[in-house]
Amino acid sequence: MKKNNILSPLIITFGSGIIVLIIFLIGKILIKEVAYEFIYETNQLQFDISQYLPKICEPRVWEINLSKNLIYFYENCKLKSIIPIAYQAPENVWYKTPTGYYRIGVKKEKHISSIFPVYMNYAVQMYEDFFIHEIPYYLDGRVVEGDFSGGCIRLTPNNAKKFFDLTKAGDFVISYLDLDNIKVKENFFFPVNKDEFYIRQRFNSPIRTAWNNLKDRSIDYSQHAGIDLAPNSDAKDLNIYNIYDGIVVKIIENGKDDHGLGNTIIIEHNIDNEKFYSLYGHLESINENLQEGQFIKGGEVVGKVGATGYGCDYWRIGEDGCDKKGKLDLHLHFEIKTKPVLESPTEVQCFINGSYKKCYGYTPENPTKYGYFDPLKFISE
Repeated sequence: MKKNNILSPLIITFGSGIIVLIIFLIGKILIKEVAYEFIYETNQLQFDISQYLPKICEPRVWEINLSKNLIYFYENCKLKSIIPIAYQAPENVWYKTPTGYYRIGVKKEKHISSIFPVYMNYAVQMYEDFFIHEIPYYLDGRVVEGDFSGGCIRLTPNNAKKFFDLTKAGDFVISYLDLDNIKVKENFFFPVNKDEFYIRQRFNSPIRTAWNNLKDRSIDYSQHAGIDLAPNSDAKDLNIYNIYDGIVVKIIENGKDDHGLGNTIIIEHNIDNEKFYSLYGHLESINENLQEGQFIKGGEVVGKVGATGYGCDYWRIGEDGCDKKGKLDLHLHFEIKTKPVLESPTEVQCFINGSYKKCYGYTPENPTKYGYFDPLKFISE
């Protein structure tokens, strides 16, 4: 009898635990389905929305967080809606969803893709050939499979219609990755305070530089050879940090053959008997204590984040130029490469501004073909 009295509560507890687990798992599935079906308005959210500050304050801003598969809508710098993303292109393709600063372009309720024979209903242009739209379907009515994408962002039918109705041509768009889940390797340091920055332009992100309009759109695009890290609007720490022990091999001053990279530092690192080079570009200022040939510890400050290039604060949000008055596009352009040069380690021509020339910061195809490494993979676990 004693034995049974001891076991009975255990059996009841175990059985109750199984039921709770089943309810929990079903709940997670239902929550996931609901999350993809509805747009959350901020007056329905059960948390303090004041913590959600826009990256850049404009009257109407759409922030596309590709890390969390969410779109945030801000009006007059206040969060208004959160829209779940149903699908985005995978990482390992040239036409993955681009990151950067854009403006909402054309809108079409029924749009046929210029690349694939599919309908993309409620299509909203984010950048050139890249749209945000309903889950596409072929001309014969068959729905496109889940793992097929030309780099656009897909929303469920209800969300796509609501997004289409809410957006206006000219709305500001920020497509980015956050740094929440980045863990740096032992003995490495992240080049900025990752709690206060985001990836404003990722490695191998496409930028259109030609308009041949062939079926193979890759011909019209160059690929970003590093990552651009931009500070949040409330960032306090704008320092740039050396990622690993090394030797300062080049200090390039803004306007002195900087090729648009502005104040730049290149540091040599010897890792497992191989030499690699980290490049830090567009600095507002360089640590005045640094000299070429000097040893520098990992984590030591190399300068401040800026927008320098071509001898001025060249990089702007909107039209770039030394004579422009737009808001500064503060960011660190960060590369990992096989040679201590500003250009591509393997010489190649890029089509820029109507002609072919040396590649700086971009390559015609995946940068790993030309002596670059994905910086996040290089320094992260």
